[in-house]
Amino acid sequence: MIPEGLKNMLIRHEGLKLIPYLCPAGKKTIGVGHNIEANSLPPHIAKYLDINKCITKDMAIELLDIDVTKAVTDCGILYRHFDKFSERRQWALIDFLFNVGLNTARSFRNTNKAINKEDWEAAAKGLENSLWFRQVGLRGPEIVEMVRHG
Repeated sequence: MIPEGLKNMLIRHEGLKLIPYLCPAGKKTIGVGHNIEANSLPPHIAKYLDINKCITKDMAIELLDIDVTKAVTDCGILYRHFDKFSERRQWALIDFLFNVGLNTARSFRNTNKAINKEDWEAAAKGLENSLWFRQVGLRGPEIVEMVRHG
């Protein structure tokens, strides 16, 4: 079960749109930041969207659950002690992976090394000094604070 607080944070960071739109990276997106181009829709949602040109809020939450589950799995791949991190650090890293995806997250080599050493100050600084941080608005400082202070 995905905590409501985590879902609410992601909705606040991503927004919730029931009609397709282009994200800042130019990808066709719907719901809570669900990249339709990279992640196909479940058949029942794809059919509903095709007929109605929108999805329901319940469908958006279903997609969010799928995407958060993937982000949690990806965190487990990148961070060997992820399940032992504080809840706030877990949520911050889930949010980060949800936002950038596993391949981009892998490119944060020094930050990932710091996270795996549980050197939270170095990890926070690594995030702060990234292009990602400069591009994501208020999301960046919130995630960095959560990583830094747990």
